[in-house]
This record gives sequence, C-alpha cells and structure tokens, in this order.
Amino acid sequence: MNRPAAALMFAAALAIPGCAAPPHDPADLSRVPTPDTETIDRVLDSPEATQLAASFLRSQHPPATIEDPRPFHRMGTQILVYATNPNFATDPQSLLEKAGTPSYIAVPATLTPRTTPDTIQLTPTPPYTPQAIATGTEESQAAQSLPETARLLLDYPSHTWFAWTQTRVTTISSSTNPTLNGQQFDANQFKQWLASR
Repeated sequence: MNRPAAALMFAAALAIPGCAAPPHDPADLSRVPTPDTETIDRVLDSPEATQLAASFLRSQHPPATIEDPRPFHRMGTQILVYATNPNFATDPQSLLEKAGTPSYIAVPATLTPRTTPDTIQLTPTPPYTPQAIATGTEESQAAQSLPETARLLLDYPSHTWFAWTQTRVTTISSSTNPTLNGQQFDANQFKQWLASR
C-alpha cells in the first residue's frame, strides 16, 4: 500500500483458520461485507497477528518488543477498503458498480507499547488473514467523510481516496493532486480520469 513517507508497513503471509462469513458480491454496494467485531477481535488475538505485531515493532526506530500477550487493542470500527479495478477503465460497457474490488479490511488498533493508533490490514475475505500493519489511521480518517451508502475506494497509483456509490465517485483526498478534493465523477468521467492519471 502506498503511504506518505512517514508511514511504515510490514507485510506477512499468515493464515488464521476458523473464521467464516457469508459470501458476498463485491459489486453489491447495498451491504457492508465485513466481519463482525467479535471475529475481528479473534483475529487480533491470534498467534499470527501477535507474530506480525512483533515483526512490526522490531522494524521501528528504535526497535521495540511486545509488552502484552494481547498486543492489539481495537480503537474503532473496521473498514473495508476497495481498490480501483483496472478492468473498469478499459471496458466501455462496465457500470460504475464495477469500479472497485475489495482490497483489505483496515482495523484501527493501539499496539502495545505504542501510544498512538495504527492500522492492521486483513485480507478482505475469510479467514481475514493479517497481512500488514501501517502507521497511523489514514483509512479511518478518510472514512469519516463517507455518506451512509458509500464505500471507501482507494486508487493506489495516485494515492487518492474516494467515496464510491452506485451512481458517482467523489474525491475525499489525494496525495498527488489535492485539487481533486471534492470533485465528483460519473462512470464515464471516472474511466477518463483513471486513463489519464
């Protein structure tokens, strides 16, 4: 994941058995296809998440070690982050509901012994594997601007956050082009923007 220079991410390929959720259609924007908080808490308490936390803390400057057998303390609601779908831009027939695909679930959490919240990133489908930790809570900040019916859409190449509904895409913030903030796109306009960015 692209982050500003101050952000740090540590990725790992881990597996957590036993978590399940009903299947969902990624294009169905009428419901939030994320696991409940009990499932998220079980993932955060798993040995795999603890291993990821230990690696993340060792990568800090200065390095730190885990001081708590349950290092993650969830600090808010998990957010499903969608990534822009490259096939959407190249298919003239594709509808706006195909503009994104599930990328990861962002869970804001305090990681002992750090004093400010960070974000643990889980795979977007069961078993919700912990895959990375990023400093800060950028996703939570972007999601504060979401209307109730919108999803959080990230364009990785431009590091631009959008509120995405079935009828429009609205820019929340852009690291590379702040003049986009607040701009709205319909399906054709968004395809043009993706092709030109």
